[in-house]
Amino acid sequence: MTTALTADVAIVGGGIIGLATAERLTAHGASVVLIDDTGATGGATSASGGLVRAFEPTGAHAAWAAEGCARYQRRGWHGTWPELREHGSLTLLDRDALVRAGAALEAAHAAGHETVVLDSGEIARTFPGLAVPEHLLGVLEPRAGWLPVTAVARAVLRDAGSTLRLLTARATALLTRPLSRIRGVRTTSGPVYADAVLLAAGAESEPLAASVGVRLPMRTRAVGYCLFRCEDAASLANLPTVVDGSTGAWLRRWDTDGVVLAGVSSTRTGVPATVRRTVPAAEEQRVRSVVRHRCPQLSGARAVGGVAAYDALTPDGPGAVTSWPHPRGLVTAVGWNGGGFKLAPAVGRHAADELLKAVAR
Repeated sequence: MTTALTADVAIVGGGIIGLATAERLTAHGASVVLIDDTGATGGATSASGGLVRAFEPTGAHAAWAAEGCARYQRRGWHGTWPELREHGSLTLLDRDALVRAGAALEAAHAAGHETVVLDSGEIARTFPGLAVPEHLLGVLEPRAGWLPVTAVARAVLRDAGSTLRLLTARATALLTRPLSRIRGVRTTSGPVYADAVLLAAGAESEPLAASVGVRLPMRTRAVGYCLFRCEDAASLANLPTVVDGSTGAWLRRWDTDGVVLAGVSSTRTGVPATVRRTVPAAEEQRVRSVVRHRCPQLSGARAVGGVAAYDALTPDGPGAVTSWPHPRGLVTAVGWNGGGFKLAPAVGRHAADELLKAVAR
């Protein structure tokens, strides 16, 4: 039996972007139905490494990264989110790339975030478990770090309160009124009628947008991480989160002593939108072969788990929040290319502002 639901806003996508937007909407008195066939945090968000930093070297979302980091440091809007693991964040870049990232550094400074540029010798003395060649510099953010993603998402869901309803169903098409106005979302559990709709479902947003004539090109890309147990846990006791711009590697401490989470960006696209709690042997070897150059202990460390998943790319540029003129009431927030978690508080705030404007019109 199908049942119709009604709300001010319908959100398709129960990941961290959709949840952060829903929380801001309910904080402003709007009612929300959140639609996701895996439930809240069941998709790509559940596979995130949870890295949080204010410095975004590409510059595409420098202000949002700084805002997001500050919000996580404050434990959300009400002080209820898990406490940030302030292990520090180290972003490795060659000298030319750091020069090009000057504006992003300024954005972090302007937002009140401390950053320190270290050369390879200073990195070796500060973090003896890392090996960094002389041509690389590191941007250290002492108060950045990482968060357990699922725990954060659940806290955001609790903050949203009773005016957020979670519908575990698959969205199949958008509904419109005459004169090109959004009416809601058709789902496998029945229609959801709303004055505004947010698509925040990654690659699954593309066919939904197409159902109302909006072109939203998306593609999936392989992403994941491995867990390695190191014998000499003491040498990694002060390991920061590391993002290596020269190799695409990233790593951080796990919750268990001596275990390191490590991943390397992939070029494989068109992968299924699924999350698996195992890592193929070939992927484990690919990750190990890269990250061992920055964390030599991982060369012989035993693999003890990992995740193979996906993220969503927009081939035309970086992710964006877009309020579409036709149909009125449609807002999209997609294309974060694996970096959505650190941006989520800022993206959610901005998307909520656009949706509230759409409801009022």
